[in-house]
Amino acid sequence: MTKKMLVIPGGFVPYNDTVTLLVYKRLRNLDYDFDVLALKGKVDLGIANELEKDINIRKFTINYLCDYDDCIAIQHPLRLLKSLYYMNKYIKEAVKMFEGNNYDELYTSSVPGITHLCGYVIKKKYPNVKWHASFSDPIKNSPYKKDPDLKKRNIFYRIAFKIGSFIYMNNLYEEVAIKNADELVFICEEQKNFTLKQYENSETYSSKCKIEPLTYIPDWQMYKDLMNAPEIHNLPKQAVHLGRLYGLRKIDSFLLALKELKENDPLLSNKVIFHQYSDIQPYDLKKVKEYNLNDVFVVHSKVSYSESIKIMREADILVLFDTLLENEEIQPYLPSKIVEYQLLRKPILGICGKNSPSYRILSEDGGNYVGCTKNKIKENILNLIKV
Repeated sequence: MTKKMLVIPGGFVPYNDTVTLLVYKRLRNLDYDFDVLALKGKVDLGIANELEKDINIRKFTINYLCDYDDCIAIQHPLRLLKSLYYMNKYIKEAVKMFEGNNYDELYTSSVPGITHLCGYVIKKKYPNVKWHASFSDPIKNSPYKKDPDLKKRNIFYRIAFKIGSFIYMNNLYEEVAIKNADELVFICEEQKNFTLKQYENSETYSSKCKIEPLTYIPDWQMYKDLMNAPEIHNLPKQAVHLGRLYGLRKIDSFLLALKELKENDPLLSNKVIFHQYSDIQPYDLKKVKEYNLNDVFVVHSKVSYSESIKIMREADILVLFDTLLENEEIQPYLPSKIVEYQLLRKPILGICGKNSPSYRILSEDGGNYVGCTKNKIKENILNLIKV
């Protein structure tokens, strides 16, 4: 008889974010029947199209509680009371769903962290269920909660950030999973080591840890398109970054490097143009204008997953803006985009510190241009122009 698993992931495919794809990629090949209790996000048409051709999606029965932004209202502080209502309802519905079915196993995935609280309540009531808790980012003592650049923001933003961190990134969500789940799933060693370091007697938990690296689905056409991408020679070279720039994904050194390169070569835009797709912080936009970089650093809106594949295929250079933690022993964040970048086999400009998994992976991979100091970035850009 096929085993049954209840999956509580927050968002789920065909909604497109890091965690939704991560969960589906990990579970789709397992011989289980999956019931999913998810928060409904915007449908990504590219992912939806791939799912129509993917027989493994038939294993998943997806149930929606509410819209994602109504439950996890990070971008909508005025929805706070509604958010608290739906977070509480998420827990109740998860327990109710578990009680009505004979599940063998339970899978929760953060972020959002509330999924682990759902798992904890179920585990306390049904201690024999095997609980897998997956983590995309650290929650307890997350460096993003201590971002020194918060002081640059207005007081209303800072207040909203503090409240949001307490509600949506509360240490409790991670703690109950680390201490009570039967299996802890991480995407890399650095993330695991950083997370366990936050707990006394961490060796108690290390035995139930598992590393499941970021991956892709070979049968999906969008990934085949990456692996079969033609060699590109644009003039000027087109360098692209797809993803939000926020918090500790700092681009100060990069913009300074670009500024000095342009001062030395006013025709730099004839040689290379950088494109940023998705959100960028207002103070970084201000620097782009102040440094007169609008012709070499172009900002675009966020694009769909399938559009991002097309953009990467047509680029000469792929840019990875990593989380920068200069004074920490371990930088635990690994951008999911690194998988697509590696499949393309194009030159990668990695703005990464030596303490990060991205630096390790890109350096081991060879042929990439990695570093986060202004001078190193300048050197790497000049070398990339010559490639």
